[in-house]
Amino acid sequence: MIPRDTPAGMNNCGIAVVAMLAGVTYTDALMRFIRLCGTAELSTVWDRQRVLESFGLTVQEEVHYRIKPTLTQWINNQYDPTFDYHLTLTGHAIAVRKHMLFDQRYTNGISALRSPYKRKRVMSYHNLGETR
Repeated sequence: MIPRDTPAGMNNCGIAVVAMLAGVTYTDALMRFIRLCGTAELSTVWDRQRVLESFGLTVQEEVHYRIKPTLTQWINNQYDPTFDYHLTLTGHAIAVRKHMLFDQRYTNGISALRSPYKRKRVMSYHNLGETR
């Protein structure tokens, strides 16, 4: 679940996803972004990985695609529900946990295959190990 203090409707998807996966508040994740990256606006996949690792999460597997699958293709071919994932889609960052997608719009999650993002391309993903 995305932390309750996450502001809706802003360019904050990366911060919200990191907060959710790390199990911290949005404010804690925001402060860590500012401290480690100098800014929290429009974070890159590498910024998010750096902040996740600073919270003690280790990236088990990192994949950047040349031929980018849609989210539906990724769910059907790559996804393992025993793991947590941080995905970078075209223009958006989401968390995937137990067949549910999370971002600042879907704070309680939405089924991956019912998501409005199902046709977006997966640019990269980080496997964060088994679901906690």
